[in-house]
Amino acid sequence: MPNNLDSKTSELIGMHVGDGTLYKTNWGLVWELRGALSEKDYYLNHVSNLLSSIFKIKFIPKFRSGGKNGCFGIQTSKKVVTNFFIEYKFVAGRKTHTVSIPDYIKKAKDKIRLAFIRGYFDTDGYLRFERINNNKEYNYPKIEFSSASKNLREDLFHLLIELGFKPYKWGKKDYKICLAGKENLEKFIRKVIPRNKKHLNKYLSWKNEGHCSPNAAIA
Repeated sequence: MPNNLDSKTSELIGMHVGDGTLYKTNWGLVWELRGALSEKDYYLNHVSNLLSSIFKIKFIPKFRSGGKNGCFGIQTSKKVVTNFFIEYKFVAGRKTHTVSIPDYIKKAKDKIRLAFIRGYFDTDGYLRFERINNNKEYNYPKIEFSSASKNLREDLFHLLIELGFKPYKWGKKDYKICLAGKENLEKFIRKVIPRNKKHLNKYLSWKNEGHCSPNAAIA
């Protein structure tokens, strides 16, 4: 296990596994982390602060091209950052189908493993609410993860079980995991402590109103 692995670095590694990219250019390595434009607050007020606390450098997230309407995030070629991911056993290039949870995370203390899940969920997880049993309201919570990497899905499935959750999995090409129901959601919010308002606003809407419509304006 790397000597400087703690909750902050573990959360950053979770972010990278979720939506990060490390790639080569003609002038060196570049690291990127991007999200939707609606996640601007998360990047400005959490991601940038986390990076600054780890690397002691100021990071300024910006609008970037990509996707239908663009995206928002951080791009840097600073060696202290790219070397960090090399040190933690990531390689430059596409990781979509091959990424997994590193052994040093799986073997770490619960606090560090939960921080990894926070970073991964905030960047690549999803919270939604369904109608069940002929209920008119969208009030049944589901936390979901989807990956093109079977290894990542299997690693996360076992990690969630070890941390006291009750996940189920499905899919043969698009590998999915779900934590369903109120008990799983409340435990997840309490233990993982997500930071991205795209999740927290949905949770608070459900908590306060007893439901959360897919079309609710909660950004």
